[in-house]
Amino acid sequence: MRRLLFALFGLLVLFSAREASAQIVLDLEMDRSLFLSHEPITGTLTIVNRAGKDLIFGDSAGGLSWLDFTVTDNRGHLITPTQNRIQEKPIVLSAGQTYKHKVTINRYYPMATLGNYRVKANVTFPQINRVFTTKTVTIQVTEGQLMWNQIVGVPQGHPQAGSTREYSLMTYYHGARAKALYFRLKDSNSGMVFTTFTIGDYMTVIKPTYAIDTQNQLHVLHMSGPKRYKYTVINIDGKPVKQATYWEKGSNRPTLKTSDFGDVSIVGGLTEEEMQTPYEETEFRPLSERPPGMPAL
Repeated sequence: MRRLLFALFGLLVLFSAREASAQIVLDLEMDRSLFLSHEPITGTLTIVNRAGKDLIFGDSAGGLSWLDFTVTDNRGHLITPTQNRIQEKPIVLSAGQTYKHKVTINRYYPMATLGNYRVKANVTFPQINRVFTTKTVTIQVTEGQLMWNQIVGVPQGHPQAGSTREYSLMTYYHGARAKALYFRLKDSNSGMVFTTFTIGDYMTVIKPTYAIDTQNQLHVLHMSGPKRYKYTVINIDGKPVKQATYWEKGSNRPTLKTSDFGDVSIVGGLTEEEMQTPYEETEFRPLSERPPGMPAL
């Protein structure tokens, strides 16, 4: 009788697991199949609730998150996650609801080495304490082509003042035609990479121009489309603090200019607002608002 009860219990668990698997639809889609080394490897996890009732995804009894990943390299070796445990917020998924969750895989798994990686997401179904997985997706991590680099000192007032860092600009193809301009910041002594990210699409018709101001911030102006330019300012911590779009009209093209005092600014070109405002709609001030003391016309 005991053996029969165990057998019935096993069949019940197996049936529940298969039923739950059919009730939850999972899909992991990466934003791209090619990524630059050290840049965020991002994608979207989609969960569809077909259970006919609300589901709660939260931390398990052992303190583990409802979401984790399995990552293997091109030799099939399992990638061990970093010490930073995934801590996803609990979610309530209503019956029939579709939930899209943005994920960054290499936030928890070291994937800077060049090569192919196979990734799948694991979602814990708390009601029966089962784990279900997505199909495996393959991505490739490669390196870009170095265009420019410069070592700069960390200015006074910064917690790391006195140390040195290296700015780099790289180009990288997203697919067969699309090319992007990338920025990378690393410690010039240890070589540790702090951040890598794309500044934007890049057209090779005109080479990017760059300058460093008195605060050792990097200013970059590059052509991002036909007659369109993107202006980016990046601080010593590798964070974009300003981004703007400029347009070329006729011979009026935006350029970077460094003053005698080391300040960097954009000269020429048209801003987004100027492009959207026709000349006829430009606001002009009447003569009656002239400053006092001006000669009469």
